[in-house]
Amino acid sequence: MGVLTNLGRWALAALVVALVAVASGAGSNARGAAGRAAPRNITIAYQLGVGYAPLIIVKRQRLLEKAFPGLHVEWRQLASVTPITDGMIKGDIQIGAMGTGPMLLGWARGINWKVIAPLDDADLWLMARDPSIRTVADLRGKRIATPSAASIQAVVLRKMADAKLGNARALDSSLISMDHPEGLEALLAGQIDAHLTSPPYQWMEQQRGAHIVGKSYAHFGAHSFLVTVLTQEFYNRYPGFSRRFHTLVKQAIDMLNRKPRTAAAILAKDARGETSAGQFRSWITRKKSLTFTTRPRGLVRMAAFMNRIGLLTKVPRSWRTLVFPPVYRTKGS
Repeated sequence: MGVLTNLGRWALAALVVALVAVASGAGSNARGAAGRAAPRNITIAYQLGVGYAPLIIVKRQRLLEKAFPGLHVEWRQLASVTPITDGMIKGDIQIGAMGTGPMLLGWARGINWKVIAPLDDADLWLMARDPSIRTVADLRGKRIATPSAASIQAVVLRKMADAKLGNARALDSSLISMDHPEGLEALLAGQIDAHLTSPPYQWMEQQRGAHIVGKSYAHFGAHSFLVTVLTQEFYNRYPGFSRRFHTLVKQAIDMLNRKPRTAAAILAKDARGETSAGQFRSWITRKKSLTFTTRPRGLVRMAAFMNRIGLLTKVPRSWRTLVFPPVYRTKGS
C-alpha cells in the first residue's frame, strides 16, 4: 500500500483540473461570472471527527442560508479525503474539508486550490494497546492504521520514523488504511498494533486502555490539523461568498471557544443522540490537544518535510501562497 498509488491519483487529478475548472461552481447559476454574489446551490464535504465542529455549527445553524437567502446547501460527510478530492475536481463539491497533508499534496500536484478557512490545530497521537510497544522502534513489522497513506496522520508517522529510526519510510510497509471508527475498533480488538488517529478517537482509545506512543506536536510543534479549501476559479467567481464563508467559520469557532455549552448542544443534536452534549463539551474544551482557530500554523514546516522525503515536488515560498486573502490577516506559518 504504497504512497505511490495515492500520489498517482493526485497526478491524474491535477491533469484534469483545467478541463473541469469551469465546473467548480457546479450546480450554480452561470450568472456568477456576471457578478452574482453567491451560487444557487453548493456542496460542502467534510469527514469524521470533532475537529470538523466549526462546519457542523455552520450547518446546523444554517448560517450560509441566512446570509444568502435562496441558497441551497448540501452537506456530505464522507469517510476519507479521496472522494472529496475527486468531487472537487469534477465540480460536484465546491468546498472540501481535509487534513493539511492532502491539501499540500493536491497543491503540489497542480490542483488549483487554496485554504479559505483553517478549522483547528490538533496534537495527533499514535496509540497502542500492547504494553511492549513503547516507541516507534517497537512497531517494525507491526500493523499501523492511518486514514490513508497520503493523510496527515501518515505524514506524522513518517516524521516520527525519521526522528526515531533515521528513515522516514521505515514503517511504510506496515501502513493499513482505515477510517477513524474502523481503526478504533480494530485497535481495541487486537486486529492492528497501532493507530495514528485524531480527536476524539485517540481520547476514546486512551479511555479504553490504549496508551500514547508518540505525539505530532513533539515532532512538528503546534500545527494546523484541518482546513477548508476551494478552487481559485470558485473564489474568483464568488469572492463575496468566499469571504463570508470564512467569516461564518470564524463565527462558529468563536462560539466553540466562548460558549462551549451552547456549541456542545448543537453538536449533540447533529449526532442524533449518539454522543451527549456533556461529552462534546469535554472534547471541545481540551485546549492542549485541540484548539479551534482560523490561524494556519506549521504549513511551510510540514511542506518542507514532505518535500525532503519525496512526497512533495515543491515547497511554498510562504504560507500565504497556500491561503486566500481572508486568511492573510492571521499570523500564519
